[in-house]
Amino acid sequence: MEQPKIIYEKLKAITNIKEIAYERLFENYLKLDLEGPKKLVDIESTDQESVLNRMRRGIPYEGMIYTFIHLNDTNISILKNLKTQKEHEFHDFTPIVFCTYVDPAKASFRALNLNMLPQSERLKFLQVFYETYKDFFQDVERELLHENDYAINEKYRLAAISGKNTDLLLYFSKKQKASFSYAYRSYEFKNIKKLRMLEFEEWQYIPFFEAKESFKKINLQLIYRTYWDNLNKTI
Repeated sequence: MEQPKIIYEKLKAITNIKEIAYERLFENYLKLDLEGPKKLVDIESTDQESVLNRMRRGIPYEGMIYTFIHLNDTNISILKNLKTQKEHEFHDFTPIVFCTYVDPAKASFRALNLNMLPQSERLKFLQVFYETYKDFFQDVERELLHENDYAINEKYRLAAISGKNTDLLLYFSKKQKASFSYAYRSYEFKNIKKLRMLEFEEWQYIPFFEAKESFKKINLQLIYRTYWDNLNKTI
């Protein structure tokens, strides 16, 4: 698996890359709800999702990326601008999240909602995650050669479940001069429908994805502007 920044440079030359990203990350997984062989698009496509669902019975793995329908409009999140001190309510109906910790006792999990990060910052996150666990990602394609193979980043997963998430996020943010904790959220399983794991080959489209049908009560421009204001306030 190549570095995200190298893949990004290749894909950004494609005229309709944003439309392709929308199709691959939203329409195929949530709108059309394609599963198993039906979602295999490219020759390198894998169905690790089905294998891991059988192993984990639908519970997400730390270090993997998921999308889902987030139900319950009364479960509103608060976005605070540290520069202006203004607070805004919002609800993300179809998040794309990087799972950081599963809490069975509370029937919930914590994750970075990548939809909340500007597209350039998503690329930074994917890049620093790749660089930190380069050995794992360089072997991913080899590990997924056969139908029932799977690849889990156990080094990250062990660090995450042992309570090192805060330190890891601070390290990732400092290295990339970003503020990834801005997108840190908690999700209850009772409010989740159609939990879908994104295959590794879909990660390349995340920096190009526009969450144009995702947020309620707020628009993307305000979410991104608040991110930059908060980043400038904390640096």
